[in-house]
Amino acid sequence: MEKIEDVDSEILFPNRKDFIKDNIAKEFNKVAIFDISGFGNINHYYGYDFGEKILKMVSIRLENKFLNGKIYYLGADIFAATSNETVSKDRFVQAVKSIIWYFGYSPIELNGYKVYIPLRAGVAINYAELLFCAEYALKQTRVLKHNLVVYDNEEHHICNPSSLSIEQELYWEMQIIQAIKKDKFEIFAQSINSQNEKKYEILIRMKDSKDEIVSPYFFINRAKKINLYNEITKKVIQKSFEFFEDKNVEFSINFSISDILEKDVVDFLIQKIYEFDIGYFLTIEITESEGIDNIEEVVSFIKIVKNLGVKIAIDDFGTGYSNFSYLVKLQADFIKLDGSIIQEINKTKTAKAVVEAIVFFAQKIGIKTVAEFVSSKEIFETCKELNIDYFQGYWFDEPKNVKELKL
Repeated sequence: MEKIEDVDSEILFPNRKDFIKDNIAKEFNKVAIFDISGFGNINHYYGYDFGEKILKMVSIRLENKFLNGKIYYLGADIFAATSNETVSKDRFVQAVKSIIWYFGYSPIELNGYKVYIPLRAGVAINYAELLFCAEYALKQTRVLKHNLVVYDNEEHHICNPSSLSIEQELYWEMQIIQAIKKDKFEIFAQSINSQNEKKYEILIRMKDSKDEIVSPYFFINRAKKINLYNEITKKVIQKSFEFFEDKNVEFSINFSISDILEKDVVDFLIQKIYEFDIGYFLTIEITESEGIDNIEEVVSFIKIVKNLGVKIAIDDFGTGYSNFSYLVKLQADFIKLDGSIIQEINKTKTAKAVVEAIVFFAQKIGIKTVAEFVSSKEIFETCKELNIDYFQGYWFDEPKNVKELKL
């Protein structure tokens, strides 16, 4: 931990224009874009002058820790680290991971205050448009709820999903088909916490041909296009039920509207609930952001599974197709507040007002609320003040293989 009484706030590193110039000159083939999560809170609590000095200390730390590359300041709270062919991509990615860990666990002490610096990073390797792909990867850290996303062109990682090459399409189709045939899916879990209990959300991961863990971002939409998504849902059901069968712990699985409308999947679910006698421990999270056009069929499904003891949660509520009116129709037990709103709860009055309104409505009709993406103590404290019932996010833990859970 650095202890600094005062520091000049001017950042003297190369800027975004320098980065673009060096990129055109092909001086590097790897880049990591770092963003400070919740930096606005630092400015809010300590003032902008303090925040500027923290940025200067962050830049110095990055330079000291990233010895085999060059650091750029891209503006706001964004930094870039680059490296060329002399450093292997594995070593580069490991350096980025080490930096994220170091910043998260070693606070900066400035003018008597200890400040932790949680970082997110997007990495791009061997792309023609390195900056675009690294910034895109950084955006995906929010979507995927990870602190690091890596795009490597040589590994067929997709920088822009809307423009896949035929080769990439075929590559991921084959990966999915082989994973289903060889049962190469793993279930991960992230805790959902209240003052009195802990339960878990189950998340699917796939192993590729190199047995490396692949995020659902790379295979879920493709699986839907080739009509194999429902097979993955069955894998989640089977594996999660097998794991929790003798645990006496509540857990949840995600169900899309397409799952609910697929008779084969619903029949499989009901069969397994009977087989494992696990209904009273199960919550089904309906992916609300897809919208619900077939409301009567969804209501029918909910009645069936509720008769088996299953609880219902509406996922990602507060964005997209959010609709208070059908919450009552769906007989939801839980509302999961969308992480993008929770992340803004201490930054904008609008986000906080939206959360307050949802919590107020939920309490009136007897629905429990869950805050997703609780990534800092400040967010956690605000959520508690607003009387949210459950909390989920990196402030508590990151998703881990269920084999690592101590139950």
